[in-house]
Amino acid sequence: MALYLLRRFALIAFVAVGVATLLFALARLSGDPATLMSPADASPEVIEATRERLGLDRPLLVQYVSTLAASFTLDFGQSFMFDVPSAQLVFERLGPSLWIVLPALGITLLLALAIGTAAALRPTRLSGRSLMVVTFIFDGIPYFWLALVLVLVLSINLNLLPATGNAGFASLVIPWIVLSLYGLATLSRLVRGQLLDAFTDGHVITARSKGVSPARVLLAHALPTALPPVLAWLGVQFSLMFSALLILEPLLDYRGLGGLLVESVTNRDFPVVQASVFSLAVLITVMNILMDASVRLIDPRLRAKAAR
Repeated sequence: MALYLLRRFALIAFVAVGVATLLFALARLSGDPATLMSPADASPEVIEATRERLGLDRPLLVQYVSTLAASFTLDFGQSFMFDVPSAQLVFERLGPSLWIVLPALGITLLLALAIGTAAALRPTRLSGRSLMVVTFIFDGIPYFWLALVLVLVLSINLNLLPATGNAGFASLVIPWIVLSLYGLATLSRLVRGQLLDAFTDGHVITARSKGVSPARVLLAHALPTALPPVLAWLGVQFSLMFSALLILEPLLDYRGLGGLLVESVTNRDFPVVQASVFSLAVLITVMNILMDASVRLIDPRLRAKAAR
């Protein structure tokens, strides 16, 4: 397993190079970076000074190598808006975003396991089908619209929670609710399908024939078989939740990485844009590696492959 993890984490370097290359290309395909990073009414002399200050007057290959080196040392330059190192600003905003995403991901997993298991135990009954229908209804509601409704009801009408901003634990409740329901139908359906398949596996049928209690059959035999694809999907769900923050954080005036990225794009703060995208790409890659490793720890067949 240790060798497997080393091989997987080595992929982070390739992801970092790929993302840095893509950002380098996009910055130049969108126009002259010196012109874009200068004031709208800047004179040619000011634009040329900006070009020299950023090293854009050097050969393109030298600029590319310099960009790669800066990315690996997290030196993306100063933020134009805040006049602080871009990486420092990104890491300050990453924490509040993780306080939304990680608990919401855990809540989604618990809800999906409960709903999917209940639906799998009663696949032909009305109660089992009703559970899945309810999740599909929530899945069809746009998350940004749900956030506005929750603000209207819980904050404005009932005055139970703050409507916007970073106001401690209370300000996290609405984002947790919204993101926990985001993608719940997909994960619940996956749990249900995997459990139904697990119930037909030979070792589960054998356990039942030996008189093992239904609870033990579910917890000790069926769930371990069904969990690997569910955990693998959590890595995808993690990235989807961060993409949702690009709309949710500005909507709720929450000072996280999603809001920072949108604000930086709007104000053409390219150092912060590069630092944000690069950090998110690496973080999502690490999360997917951790979920992949968890799958191999649970599934003995994959664990044997990882050991080779």
